[in-house]
Amino acid sequence: MSQYILVVDDQFAVRLFIQKALEESGYQVKAVASGSECLSLATSVPRPALILLDQSMPGMTGLQVLAQLVQDERAKHIPVIMISAEDDFEDAARSLGVRDLLSKPLDLDYFLETVEATLKRENLRNVNANCFPNQEVIAE
Repeated sequence: MSQYILVVDDQFAVRLFIQKALEESGYQVKAVASGSECLSLATSVPRPALILLDQSMPGMTGLQVLAQLVQDERAKHIPVIMISAEDDFEDAARSLGVRDLLSKPLDLDYFLETVEATLKRENLRNVNANCFPNQEVIAE
Protein backbone atom coordinates (compact mmCIF):
# COMPACT_ATOMS: atom_id res chain seq x y z
CA MET A 1 0.00 0.00 0.00
CA SER A 2 1.40 3.38 -0.97
CA GLN A 3 1.85 6.11 1.58
CA TYR A 4 -0.23 9.28 1.60
CA ILE A 5 1.66 12.57 1.32
CA LEU A 6 0.12 16.01 1.80
CA VAL A 7 1.61 18.77 -0.38
CA VAL A 8 0.99 22.38 0.69
CA ASP A 9 2.02 25.20 -1.65
CA ASP A 10 0.13 28.28 -2.80
CA GLN A 11 1.68 28.15 -6.29
CA PHE A 12 -0.35 25.90 -8.58
CA ALA A 13 2.59 25.01 -10.87
CA VAL A 14 4.75 23.94 -7.92
CA ARG A 15 1.92 21.88 -6.40
CA LEU A 16 1.30 20.16 -9.71
CA PHE A 17 5.01 19.45 -10.29
CA ILE A 18 5.44 17.93 -6.82
CA GLN A 19 2.18 16.00 -7.02
CA LYS A 20 3.03 14.44 -10.39
CA ALA A 21 6.57 13.53 -9.30
CA LEU A 22 5.30 11.83 -6.15
CA GLU A 23 2.45 10.03 -7.91
CA GLU A 24 4.86 8.72 -10.55
CA SER A 25 6.97 7.39 -7.66
CA GLY A 26 3.98 5.46 -6.33
CA TYR A 27 2.72 7.73 -3.55
CA GLN A 28 -0.85 8.82 -2.92
CA VAL A 29 -0.91 12.61 -2.92
CA LYS A 30 -3.31 15.31 -1.82
CA ALA A 31 -2.23 18.82 -2.83
CA VAL A 32 -3.66 21.97 -1.25
CA ALA A 33 -2.98 25.70 -1.53
CA SER A 34 -3.22 26.97 2.05
CA GLY A 35 -2.16 26.42 5.61
CA SER A 36 -5.74 26.17 6.81
CA GLU A 37 -6.42 23.32 4.36
CA CYS A 38 -3.27 21.62 5.60
CA LEU A 39 -4.35 21.85 9.24
CA SER A 40 -7.76 20.43 8.40
CA LEU A 41 -6.38 17.45 6.46
CA ALA A 42 -3.55 16.76 8.91
CA THR A 43 -6.06 16.20 11.69
CA SER A 44 -8.48 14.14 9.59
CA VAL A 45 -8.49 10.42 8.89
CA PRO A 46 -6.55 9.15 7.10
CA ARG A 47 -3.64 11.20 8.33
CA PRO A 48 -0.76 11.83 5.95
CA ALA A 49 2.48 9.91 6.39
CA LEU A 50 4.36 13.10 5.47
CA ILE A 51 3.63 16.79 4.91
CA LEU A 52 5.58 18.82 2.34
CA LEU A 53 5.07 22.42 3.39
CA ASP A 54 5.95 25.65 1.60
CA GLN A 55 7.17 28.48 3.83
CA SER A 56 5.95 31.49 1.81
CA MET A 57 2.17 31.42 1.57
CA PRO A 58 -0.40 34.17 1.97
CA GLY A 59 -2.53 34.15 5.09
CA MET A 60 -0.44 31.70 7.06
CA THR A 61 3.26 30.96 6.59
CA GLY A 62 4.67 27.46 6.71
CA LEU A 63 6.20 28.20 10.12
CA GLN A 64 2.81 29.26 11.47
CA VAL A 65 1.28 26.04 10.14
CA LEU A 66 4.11 23.97 11.62
CA ALA A 67 3.70 25.66 15.01
CA GLN A 68 0.03 24.66 15.05
CA LEU A 69 0.73 21.11 13.86
CA VAL A 70 3.19 20.41 16.68
CA GLN A 71 0.62 21.59 19.25
CA ASP A 72 -2.09 19.21 18.00
CA GLU A 73 -2.06 15.69 19.47
CA ARG A 74 -3.52 14.28 16.24
CA ALA A 75 -0.86 15.83 13.99
CA LYS A 76 2.28 16.41 16.04
CA HIS A 77 3.88 13.11 15.02
CA ILE A 78 3.49 13.67 11.27
CA PRO A 79 6.92 14.45 9.80
CA VAL A 80 7.19 17.73 7.92
CA ILE A 81 9.63 18.71 5.19
CA MET A 82 9.61 22.43 4.44
CA ILE A 83 10.28 23.76 0.95
CA SER A 84 11.18 27.36 0.18
CA ALA A 85 13.25 29.74 -1.89
CA GLU A 86 13.99 31.57 1.39
CA ASP A 87 16.64 30.51 3.87
CA ASP A 88 16.06 32.82 6.83
CA PHE A 89 13.67 30.52 8.70
CA GLU A 90 15.82 27.40 9.15
CA ASP A 91 16.55 27.87 12.88
CA ALA A 92 12.89 28.49 13.69
CA ALA A 93 11.81 25.49 11.60
CA ARG A 94 14.36 23.21 13.26
CA SER A 95 13.25 24.35 16.72
CA LEU A 96 9.70 23.30 15.81
CA GLY A 97 10.88 19.85 14.74
CA VAL A 98 10.88 20.04 10.95
CA ARG A 99 12.47 16.85 9.56
CA ASP A 100 14.21 18.48 6.61
CA LEU A 101 14.44 21.67 4.58
CA LEU A 102 14.60 21.79 0.78
CA SER A 103 15.37 24.77 -1.43
CA LYS A 104 13.43 25.90 -4.47
CA PRO A 105 13.90 25.27 -7.27
CA LEU A 106 13.81 21.58 -6.38
CA ASP A 107 16.35 19.09 -7.63
CA LEU A 108 13.91 16.28 -8.46
CA ASP A 109 16.23 13.36 -7.69
CA TYR A 110 17.37 14.83 -4.38
CA PHE A 111 13.78 15.74 -3.50
CA LEU A 112 12.53 12.18 -4.08
CA GLU A 113 15.49 10.71 -2.17
CA THR A 114 14.74 13.02 0.77
CA VAL A 115 11.06 12.04 0.79
CA GLU A 116 11.91 8.34 0.69
CA ALA A 117 14.57 8.63 3.41
CA THR A 118 12.23 10.61 5.67
CA LEU A 119 9.45 8.05 5.29
CA LYS A 120 11.86 5.17 5.99
CA ARG A 121 13.13 6.90 9.15
CA GLU A 122 9.56 7.47 10.32
CA ASN A 123 8.63 3.85 9.66
CA LEU A 124 11.64 2.70 11.70
CA ARG A 125 10.78 5.15 14.46
CA ASN A 126 7.23 3.76 14.56
CA VAL A 127 8.44 0.14 14.62
CA ASN A 128 10.84 0.94 17.46
CA ALA A 129 8.12 2.76 19.39
CA ASN A 130 5.82 -0.25 19.05
CA CYS A 131 8.52 -2.77 19.99
CA PHE A 132 10.00 -0.72 22.82
CA PRO A 133 7.17 1.52 24.06
CA ASN A 134 8.92 2.58 27.27
CA GLN A 135 12.16 3.65 25.59
CA GLU A 136 12.95 7.25 24.89
CA VAL A 137 14.52 8.39 21.61
CA ILE A 138 18.09 9.45 22.30
CA ALA A 139 19.21 10.52 18.82
CA GLU A 140 17.51 11.45 15.58
